[in-house]
Amino acid sequence: MRTNATPARKQAPVINFACPTAQSGLTALIARLNAAVAEVEKWSPIEERLGDQFRKAAGSAPKVKGGVVPASKLIRDGEPDVDMPASDWFYRSREDIEKGHSEALARAGNTEDRAAADARYAALLADWDAQEAAYNRAKPRGLAHAQRMLSKAHRAWSVAENAIVNYQPKTLPELIELLAYAGRDEMRGVFFTPDEGQLKFMLRSASAAVAKFTAN
Repeated sequence: MRTNATPARKQAPVINFACPTAQSGLTALIARLNAAVAEVEKWSPIEERLGDQFRKAAGSAPKVKGGVVPASKLIRDGEPDVDMPASDWFYRSREDIEKGHSEALARAGNTEDRAAADARYAALLADWDAQEAAYNRAKPRGLAHAQRMLSKAHRAWSVAENAIVNYQPKTLPELIELLAYAGRDEMRGVFFTPDEGQLKFMLRSASAAVAKFTAN
């Protein structure tokens, strides 16, 4: 389905997706999708601009040295051996440090080993927290809000799109509207982007609706 990229073409919103609507049925779902797309178009460039500022100002992301990979020798058949020098390895998330702590405690054989593991990982976590605090101080004002709003808009887009895919037409005009909407070439890959399986599901729903309407 769609990506997080900003849509290439714009369409004016019909409603605010966060507010109730007086419309109902398929028309309301399409309006909700259009409004969510408009929110993505609004917040995506803001989030991108502020994110670029943050990445340039913040420098390297936090990382904490976890240990050293010992020197080793790579033996290859028919070729000279390769000496691999010792190298540092790093934790790159707080969750990884906490996981390493749990694993160290599980390996600990006595109280002294557990105390040593607790002390070591407390120091690693303190180092991580200090680096992360310094890193986050470079975050531009408004970036967190823009990220939240963009994420909210993408979720609304997905919800509305899935609702359209699963919609069961209640009248013949709605059935015609649904088929016309799903088949609009100018919208494929931009706003309404169902995959092949979803399109087949919509066709099955349309066939069932046709059978229902022609039987009455």
